[in-house]
Amino acid sequence: MLRNVPIRQKLMLIAMLTTGGALLLAGAALIYFDRVRFMREMAGDLETLADIVAQNSTAALSFQNPDDATETLEGLKPRRSIVAAAVYDSGGRLFAHYDPAGKESFPLRPGEDGAEFVDEALDEALVVFRPVELQGQRIGTVYLRSNLDALTGRFKAQAAMVGSVFLASGLVALLLSSRLQRVVSRPILALAETARTVSERKDYSIRAEKRGSDELSRLVDAFNEMLVQIQERDSELQRAKEELEQRVRERTRELQQELAERQRAERELERRNEELHQSNKELDDFAYIASHDLKEPLRGIHNFSSFLIEDYSDKLDEEGRSKLETLMRLTHRMETLIDSLLHFSRLGRVDLAIDQVDLNGIVAEVLDSLAITLGETGTEVKIPKPLPTVRADRARVGEIFYNLVVNALKYNDKPEKWIEIGAFQDGDGRPPVFYIRDNGIGIPEKHHDSVFRIFKRLHGRDKFGGGTGAGLTIVKKIVERHHGRIWLESSAGEGTTFYFTLQEGDVRA
Repeated sequence: MLRNVPIRQKLMLIAMLTTGGALLLAGAALIYFDRVRFMREMAGDLETLADIVAQNSTAALSFQNPDDATETLEGLKPRRSIVAAAVYDSGGRLFAHYDPAGKESFPLRPGEDGAEFVDEALDEALVVFRPVELQGQRIGTVYLRSNLDALTGRFKAQAAMVGSVFLASGLVALLLSSRLQRVVSRPILALAETARTVSERKDYSIRAEKRGSDELSRLVDAFNEMLVQIQERDSELQRAKEELEQRVRERTRELQQELAERQRAERELERRNEELHQSNKELDDFAYIASHDLKEPLRGIHNFSSFLIEDYSDKLDEEGRSKLETLMRLTHRMETLIDSLLHFSRLGRVDLAIDQVDLNGIVAEVLDSLAITLGETGTEVKIPKPLPTVRADRARVGEIFYNLVVNALKYNDKPEKWIEIGAFQDGDGRPPVFYIRDNGIGIPEKHHDSVFRIFKRLHGRDKFGGGTGAGLTIVKKIVERHHGRIWLESSAGEGTTFYFTLQEGDVRA
C-alpha cells in the first residue's frame, strides 16, 4: 500500500503510526488492567453479598421455610445489577428464588463455590455460588447472578477518553513530523536522483554528493564504492550462479535417490505390517480353535460325570458321588480358566475404540448390574463427587470398574460393608487418579505385586466365592493399553484402595 508513496509522506506516516501505536497500546493496557481490577472487585463484592444472603438464610433452611428465604432474596431489589438469585437446600434442590425480570432460568444443581464470569447466548453475567453453613455444617447454597452493565459503562467511558487523547496526540504528531521529515528525506532524495542518473547513462564514474558525517553520509560512501565494484561483482555472481546450478543438479540426483529408497522402505513396511496383521489373525484363529478344542473334551467329561451321578446314583456310594462332583467342578473351573486366558491374550491385540466416555454412566451401569449382590450383602457404595469425562475405550474401562468393584464385594468380611469410588487431581497438568476403596480384609504388603499375576489367588480355591485369579491381571492389561498405571495401598484387615490412571487422549471435568 505504501510502495508508491513519496518518502516524505512515508516518514510522516511512520511518525504518526509510531505515536499512534504507542498511545493505543498504552490506552489498551490501561483499559485492560482497569477492567481486570474492576472485575475482581465486582466478584469480591458479589461474593460478600452472597455470604450475607447465606447468613440470613440459615434459619429459613433450618426450618424449611421457603417464604422466609424468598423474602431474604427480595431484599436484593435495591441492587439493580442483580438479575437472579436463588437458595438451594443441602440436597442441591431449588429452595427459593428471586427473578425480578421474570425471564431467568436457574441452574438445576448448584455449581462449585466461587465467582465466575459467563457468556451464555450473548448474555454476559457474573455468577456466584456460596455455601450456607450452620455450626460448621453445609445446609445449602446461595446463587447470585449479576449483569455487567457497570463494567460495560466503565469500559465505554475509558474508551472515549483514550480516543480523545489519541486524536489530540495525532494532530500534534502530524505537525511535528511534517517539519522534521525534511532532515532525513533531502539527502535520500539526492542519492536517489544520482542512482537514477547512473542507471540511465550507464556511467559508473558519477558520484553522489556527500553531506555531513552521519549514517546517510556513510550510505553515500557505500553507494560510491558499490559503483566501483559492480563489474567485479557481476563476474563473481556469474561464477557463483554456475556453481549453484551444478550443486542443484547434484542435490536433485541425491533427493531422487533418497525418494526411491524411502519408497522401497515404505513398501517393505507395508509388507511387514500385512504380515503382522495376518500373523495376529492366525494367532486369534488358533487361540479360538485351541480353546474350543480344549473345552470340548472338558464339556464331555462334565456331561458324562453328570450322567453318571443321575443314572447310577443308586449304585454310587458317597465317596464316588463326591469324586464325580469334584470332577465336574474341576472341569468347569478349567473351562473358566481357558476363557480368561483367551480374553487376556486378545487384550493386547485388539485395537481400542477411543471416544469421549462419561465415567459416571460407566459406574452407574456397573452398579446396576451388581444391584442384587449389593442388596444381599448390604454394601453401601459412596461416590463423593461426579467423575470426569475421559477419552478411552468404553467397554474396556467398564471392565476395569466391574472387576475392581467385584473384588471389593468378594473380599469383605465386615458386618457393615462399604465401597468408595472417586477421582482426584494429583497435580497441575497431570491426568486424574481414579480409585476404588473398600473396608474389606485387605492385602498384606508382601502380596501387593503378586496379585496382578494371572491366575494368582491368595486364598483357597473356593474361599470368598472362588474365581480364576485373572481379574486383576486383565485390569492391569487394560490400564497399560491406555498408557496408564495401577497400584494399591492396603494392609491386612484394614481394607484396600486400588488407584489407576488413564492417559489416552485428553481429560475434561
